[in-house]
Amino acid sequence: MRRTALLAAVVIAAFTAAPAQAADASVSVLSFNLWQLPWIANPNTADKEARAQAAEHVIRGQDTDVVVLEEAFSAQAEDLRDRLADAYPFQTPLVGQYCSASAGWSSVSGNCSASPFVVNGGVTVLSKYPITEKHQLVYRNSYSGTADYLANKGAALVRIAAHGKALWLAGTHLQADEGPETLPKAHEVRMAQLGELRDLTAARVPAGDAVAVAGDLNIEYWAGQGRRDAAGRTQAEQGEAALGGTLRTTGAGEYTFDAATNPAAAKSVPATYRDSLDYVGSVRRAEVGPVRLVHYDGGTIPSDHYPVRAEIHY
Repeated sequence: MRRTALLAAVVIAAFTAAPAQAADASVSVLSFNLWQLPWIANPNTADKEARAQAAEHVIRGQDTDVVVLEEAFSAQAEDLRDRLADAYPFQTPLVGQYCSASAGWSSVSGNCSASPFVVNGGVTVLSKYPITEKHQLVYRNSYSGTADYLANKGAALVRIAAHGKALWLAGTHLQADEGPETLPKAHEVRMAQLGELRDLTAARVPAGDAVAVAGDLNIEYWAGQGRRDAAGRTQAEQGEAALGGTLRTTGAGEYTFDAATNPAAAKSVPATYRDSLDYVGSVRRAEVGPVRLVHYDGGTIPSDHYPVRAEIHY
């Protein structure tokens, strides 16, 4: 009889206890290279304002939990972020705009330049959920002689409190190519930058927490299939090895930088150029669902990149 009463008590307790923490929480992420260049690179403020408004329409239409913006250099991009504060009240400063933690960062690391001739890194993270930590990394590795050398390119590593669990997300923008002659060195720099990002997560994120990454990695997924290393790894696979995680982009026939369908992209590359440069990935303890291309629905084209979105399960 006592055993029966004890068993009944256990059953009652099991049904009345607080619900267990979800085993598979998810957060939706949009990565969007805005192509909002600094005034010195593009003084056409009317064009940038029109495209920023078009980008706002895209972002609100996707309604993801988190947005990672790259190339948010301009005043028009800053106004865009302010307008989005109603939907995304939790935001980081721009990576590399300030080199001090007093600007709103939990920590700063890397090689941040305060020179008036160096622009910020253009990366920021916006979230519907509270951001409880913000860590800035400005990459030590960069490519002298390229435009990126004059920018504080890096990453924003944030801790997002969602669904009662912590998800860490690194938003970043890696070294770009500037013509065929720069391909080998630029790839080498990108791999080193991913190594710096890996080291930042190891230093800042508790071992049991999930870590994801999103951004314009400038790794040509399709052309990189033919640029394999001695181990036979594609350039995207080399990036995974450098990061110590996984990198995902859009599937066959979907290109994030597509001069054949995006006239803005065709301004800087041949009209036949089609490849994917934008990724969502996992560093550890996170799974990335299918990465989907976000098309523009007519009107003003906001950027030379198409954004990508994915669900991150953790």
